[in-house]
Amino acid sequence: MGASRHIVIGGGSGFIGRALTAALRQRGDRVTWISRQAGEDRITWDHVKTHGLPDCDVVVNFAGQHILDMSRRWTESYRDEVINSRIETTRLLVEAINAKTTPPDVFVSTAGKCFYGTRELASGEAPPELDEYSEPMGMDFPAELVSQWEAAADGVDHSRIRHIKLRIGVVLGAIDRKSYITKFWRIGRARGFLPIIRLPFCLGLGAVIGKGTQIFPWIHIDDMVGILLYTLDNAETEGKYNAVAPNAVTNREFTESFSKYLKRPIIWSVPEWLVKRVVGEERSSILLRGQLVKPRRTIEAGYVFKYPDIDTAMADLVQITF
Repeated sequence: MGASRHIVIGGGSGFIGRALTAALRQRGDRVTWISRQAGEDRITWDHVKTHGLPDCDVVVNFAGQHILDMSRRWTESYRDEVINSRIETTRLLVEAINAKTTPPDVFVSTAGKCFYGTRELASGEAPPELDEYSEPMGMDFPAELVSQWEAAADGVDHSRIRHIKLRIGVVLGAIDRKSYITKFWRIGRARGFLPIIRLPFCLGLGAVIGKGTQIFPWIHIDDMVGILLYTLDNAETEGKYNAVAPNAVTNREFTESFSKYLKRPIIWSVPEWLVKRVVGEERSSILLRGQLVKPRRTIEAGYVFKYPDIDTAMADLVQITF
């Protein structure tokens, strides 16, 4: 690692942004967030639009409304909000980066593994392996969204700026389950994907989603931050990298591992019609149709995963205290 750098993070207050910020500050880097509210070590998106970016060495963008926010019904207005929150903020950042006389050395744009799309597999058909060199296996709404998102990021001036494009799987963070009296369970804190599914499990209603055969590309938060730091620090890294663990699992395998380490049962399978009713037809493919995504270029670049398999990750992430 060289001299201390100034990193500007769009959407720094989110789960990955906070984890990356902590790692950067721990090693002596300066971090500024772009967020909706101004504050200490923060600037607003309106400030960027009016005054441009501050002088910095790196820009990382995580900004965007969560497509699987279960507190929001999937309506046309929310759909537009999800699209605009990703594409418009990315365009704004790209314009601000390109406008600087001395631009940052590195721009990291992030998007989802949904880039690779989904399709119905024939009976007995094995899912195709998809790496950074692959085209989408099919086009659904999440894939179209990611394609537009990446296209907006591609507007950065590649002649002056090293552009890293991360396609991120489902990020898993730590979860605590605290028990006090035999069968009485209190739900603990969690970050990342696990908060979405921890409640039914802690209530004894854990479930496989749909058929359970869909592939579930995941990554431990420590490896997510590790890939970010590795690509930032290695000048030869550029272009597309899949931020997913090398050993993808099916939804059933993921659910069984989570159930084992949480010590709570799986008692049913959520039918596909119910998933579509709850989350909406357009975004249901994220949960019901998987992609066998491989981090080929990530491994070729030299990154070594700390948590390559789901059981190792769950053993680290799921903590039970009595």
